[in-house]
Amino acid sequence: MIAMRDGFLHAAEAIAAGIEPPPRLSVTAWADAHRRLPTKGAGEPGPWRTTRVPYSAEIMECLSAEHPAKRVVFMKSVQSAGTEIGNNWVGWFIDTQKAPMMVVQPTLDMAERWSKQRLASMIEDAPTLRAKIAPARARDSGNTTLLKEWPGGVMVISGANSGASLRSMPARYLFLDEVDAYPAELEGEGDPISLAEARTTTFPRRKVFLVSTPTIESLSRINKEWLASDQRRYHVPCPHCGHEQHLVWDNLRWPKGQPELAVYHCADCGVGIEEHHKTAMLAAGRWVATHPERAVAGFHINGLYTPIGLGYTWAELAALWLDSVKDPARIKTFVNLRLGEVVADPNEKLSEDDLAARASDYDPRTIPPGCLLLTAGIDVQKDRFAILVIGHGRAGQQWVIDYNELPADPTTDAGWEALDAFLAPPFINSRGLPMKISMAAIDSGYLTDHVLAYTRLRRGRVIAVKGASSPGKPIINRPSKLDVTVRGRTIKHGAEGWLVGADTAKHVLFAVLTADGKRPLEADRMIRFPQGLDASFYSQLAAEVWDPNRRKWVKVRPRNEALDTWCYALAAAHHPSLRVHVWREPQWARLEAALEPASGDLFAQPAAAVAVDTEKAQKTESAPPPRRIKPAGGFSVKRW
Repeated sequence: MIAMRDGFLHAAEAIAAGIEPPPRLSVTAWADAHRRLPTKGAGEPGPWRTTRVPYSAEIMECLSAEHPAKRVVFMKSVQSAGTEIGNNWVGWFIDTQKAPMMVVQPTLDMAERWSKQRLASMIEDAPTLRAKIAPARARDSGNTTLLKEWPGGVMVISGANSGASLRSMPARYLFLDEVDAYPAELEGEGDPISLAEARTTTFPRRKVFLVSTPTIESLSRINKEWLASDQRRYHVPCPHCGHEQHLVWDNLRWPKGQPELAVYHCADCGVGIEEHHKTAMLAAGRWVATHPERAVAGFHINGLYTPIGLGYTWAELAALWLDSVKDPARIKTFVNLRLGEVVADPNEKLSEDDLAARASDYDPRTIPPGCLLLTAGIDVQKDRFAILVIGHGRAGQQWVIDYNELPADPTTDAGWEALDAFLAPPFINSRGLPMKISMAAIDSGYLTDHVLAYTRLRRGRVIAVKGASSPGKPIINRPSKLDVTVRGRTIKHGAEGWLVGADTAKHVLFAVLTADGKRPLEADRMIRFPQGLDASFYSQLAAEVWDPNRRKWVKVRPRNEALDTWCYALAAAHHPSLRVHVWREPQWARLEAALEPASGDLFAQPAAAVAVDTEKAQKTESAPPPRRIKPAGGFSVKRW
């Protein structure tokens, strides 16, 4: 009887705990009462003090359960406590809420690192959290690195690069950390932020917190979120005249060559403000919204606000700026990381509409005057080949001759025969003479053995390439000998593979296209497009943007075959047997005489002689190429 009564009491207590409303405690109050900053990774280990970072208070109030905001955005410079504010929110949630939460880091690896380093130390240092969540154990399904459970609550820690982790469960609260480092799109699934936010739609009282340092304008998610918010800036009073203002970089000034004397000048009275006033200014500051009518609470802070002792001083920022102005790339990094602002660079982003507007008065598959040599770039997809044919002329001039998405199954002989049939026929130039593709480069990153088996029988005409994303690589490198499996039999060193410096090729291409956009006359352009190209071609060509912070090209839309194939066609033109980028005028003149004879001499030199003259032109190179091909006479070997 006693056991039954004890069991009943335990059940009643569990039910009461389950239906008991969470304590009415704000995130700010919880952090000041319970949060301790760890010895590792914190500038000032010990108890969290909101008064030390006064601008964090209102952000945490917006994250509290009683505040009506459903979406909170924080665009910031580094060392601005953005992640710590998010960590405070997580600790408050575990301690006070009975609901599901999801934390999303840029990658699964970073998610594990955050859990082991940040979350684990926070739990260990907070007795109230330690009482709810036992130390992680590999066999404890209720508490693993990426899953935390406690009575009434659960938290999943996800990576933005994993669609499976983003779909794991519904979530009332969603913490999206460093969103500008998220992939642009998960293949076949869409935007990772949209995937994660879809988990919150069933909760009327949901909250989403987005935090990040921004990148460049075309890539920055946090900047787009900030622009759609009420746009709050932290206004602080001038210690001399009392004028409230938000701090901007242009008002930090110093004598030439003396950044150590940097002081901030009031926007109203103009008097210099020494940095020792900053602590009092921050304490007296307040957030002011530019668009108070908007529902999204958006906050922006820059490095000028960093509390003394927690980051760079004004003098150190001034010195860092002077060091950065020597390199444009470092200026962008300074603006992103230290000022928390986006940068826009036309060399890093192309407008598909602007590119389409540059179409010239010639049709696809026709050869305009001045176009003297053809190369092709080929991308292998599971149901098609994407093929771009580029024409080359003097001084780096290029023409798009054809772009075609050839339906084919690249796992079958018929698919590769269809590619042969497409590449073999000659193009007819403006003088009625035939021109064949001098070199084709085909990506071997997908179906590698199929590609190598194809190219090994067509040496001197088609090369297998693979893009390398490392900065500074040549557009094409020396070949490697690769094993290839043909119909179940492995042939040692039976094929060649060429590494393409994709980053370099894209920088070169984007620089030329950007410069073309500034040229007043079409005749002065270095790259020309035929009329009638499908809009998707231009969309794919402008599908990537250079991110100076991560120092990598980033896709802004899922399809980029036109850009990739252009890089391969450019690599083909740089192949040691062509090297058109170093040709001199006598070489171009001889090739032009063969392909574009004077009108009275149209039949003076038969088309069959074109290949001979092209080889003569190549022999004027100071370093003879290792293998001779027929750049204009093209693929005269069997099958082509």
